[in-house]
Amino acid sequence: MEIKGKNTLVTGAGQGIGEACAMMLSANGAAKVVLADINEANLNQVAEAVRATGAEAIIRVCDVSKPENVIQLFEEAEAETGGLDIVHNNAGIMTGEPDFPDTVMEKMIAVININLIAMMVGTRKAIEQMRARNAPGVIINTASVAAFGPMPADPAYSTSKAGILNFTQSCQPLHERFNIRVMAVCPGVVDTAIVPHDAEWLQPSLAAIKIMQPGDIANAVKGIIEDDTLAGDQVTVQNEPAEA
Repeated sequence: MEIKGKNTLVTGAGQGIGEACAMMLSANGAAKVVLADINEANLNQVAEAVRATGAEAIIRVCDVSKPENVIQLFEEAEAETGGLDIVHNNAGIMTGEPDFPDTVMEKMIAVININLIAMMVGTRKAIEQMRARNAPGVIINTASVAAFGPMPADPAYSTSKAGILNFTQSCQPLHERFNIRVMAVCPGVVDTAIVPHDAEWLQPSLAAIKIMQPGDIANAVKGIIEDDTLAGDQVTVQNEPAEA
């Protein structure tokens, strides 16, 4: 799908990967970019940058941990844009310290609600809207390389990302049936606010790799959007080894 002229929505757009993808979309000619995040101050800054590229920025302060908020977000976005063509369900968190099994219970539940449930609801709602318009669409869900194996320090996070991957793969038939493509992007370690840079368990991995920037993931998302053959699968963006 060509990005130029399309209406788009990005969750977690206030910083990190979400911000980079919002800027990528606007820089490539998106007509409207709905920016959703819980942090209004960050959203205002990103919206200003999006508008500077010539795209229309629509701000929505949204706590996606509550499914009813996600539904409202998509209904308002549909009304304001006239129909979404590209959706990036990107909002995500980690549990943070203390590590499992001492993880704060509320944080563990929040990881599932934000990373997995919000993605499922957002994908479901986007599909509903695209089908009603009989319009092609692309939905990208941010997973992680953590989806591919256990993560003893934060199993809620790796579980949520594995769930995203399975859910996305289960949407593969939608491509042929409705011309709606659902894909996952699986980044390695990216320099964002959710990465626990000081966590002892992460130090060996950080020492062995080059940490990626959010723009690296935005480039991968661009490739997914523009490649009409990709559906019901994942694109992995791996870290390069650290220089010796």
